Amino acid sequence: MTKILFSLPVHEMPAIVRDQIANINYFCPGSTIAIHISAGAAALQDEFRRECDLPNVLINPSSYETRWNAGLLHTHISNYLYALERGADFDRVVLISSNELLVKPGLSEYVSKYAMGSHVQIYDLAADWGGFRTDVASDMSVRNFVASLGLTSYFAGQAEGQFYSNRIFARIARLFVENFPMAPCGFNSEEVIPPTVAASLSMAGVNYAHPITFCDYCTAIKITPELIDQIRSGNGAVYAQRVPRSMRSPHIGVSTFDGIFSVKRVPREECELRQYIRGLMT
Repeated sequence: MTKILFSLPVHEMPAIVRDQIANINYFCPGSTIAIHISAGAAALQDEFRRECDLPNVLINPSSYETRWNAGLLHTHISNYLYALERGADFDRVVLISSNELLVKPGLSEYVSKYAMGSHVQIYDLAADWGGFRTDVASDMSVRNFVASLGLTSYFAGQAEGQFYSNRIFARIARLFVENFPMAPCGFNSEEVIPPTVAASLSMAGVNYAHPITFCDYCTAIKITPELIDQIRSGNGAVYAQRVPRSMRSPHIGVSTFDGIFSVKRVPREECELRQYIRGLMT
């Protein structure tokens, strides 16, 4: 069975993170979960350690700064390196966020079919979403990173639900450390660095799937129990208008439900949607 390392950056609500751990352990048993606690949540570290004290959970001792919309990939890289240091056994790395939950089983079997799962769009001056910015394209660190891959442009895509084989994520980690600080980069590094690596590999013949997380932030659609039921069925497609200045969803207008296993955004508080998903865990 393919073993998964979930990389989870957190910054609030330890009890909700414990709920997320229970969700992962139910729908994807046998996984390892690496948690990075943001430097801004230092006062909650002891509470996080109490709530997340489970055999398959690794609490990363490094606690880097995080800032909204300024890049989180350094936290995922740190989680990955710490999991290696601890001798964790895994074949795939899955990037998740603290306001998403799994909604169906079978993820381990699904990711075993692909070396990577990524949302890949090439930088385009006509694009109008935040991941595509001229200051990012002209950033010297980004340019050096792109050149090291033999590319002339960077790529970007949805961060949540990306997954990569251990070997590919090792390459992502190496390239990141060689070109960027372990800190916020001023742009959404998690939306840029892994998809650009994925693009370079796909052009070399590596097949990839879409991310395994369905997000509601880029379209008018909202996560509801009815949508979750359709995702769980694995059949059909959903259509929705894109929110202006947001990325194009990899899951809208195409039949991708069979490859969706998680949904975002689930409020970080007790609510009907969280209760509905918890009710699936029976």
